[in-house]
Amino acid sequence: MINAPPARVTAFADSLLRADTVAVSFVSVRDAFLETKPFAGTHRVRLWAEPDVSGKSRVTIEAVYRPREDPSRTMRDLERASPPGSAGEQRAQLLLAALKEKLGITTY
Repeated sequence: MINAPPARVTAFADSLLRADTVAVSFVSVRDAFLETKPFAGTHRVRLWAEPDVSGKSRVTIEAVYRPREDPSRTMRDLERASPPGSAGEQRAQLLLAALKEKLGITTY
């Protein structure tokens, strides 16, 4: 649980990633969703922030990569979870740590 409403979490994550030179391909503060452009090869990070109790958000961060290219399949069909220690997984951990540090957390 992050101690901020979903829109604020999403906007803050967007600013953190852009400041860290990770390009964001899509962000919707209204829907509390964010997706980066590919970085470090074919890695991407996605963030969802769902409302929980008043003023708090349940945050999910997904790190994925594409191990190969196949024009006959959609991009997301080829995605796999980023392996431990990979650039995608490290970026997701850094993003979550920054959200926790700057906005605070609540543990139930």
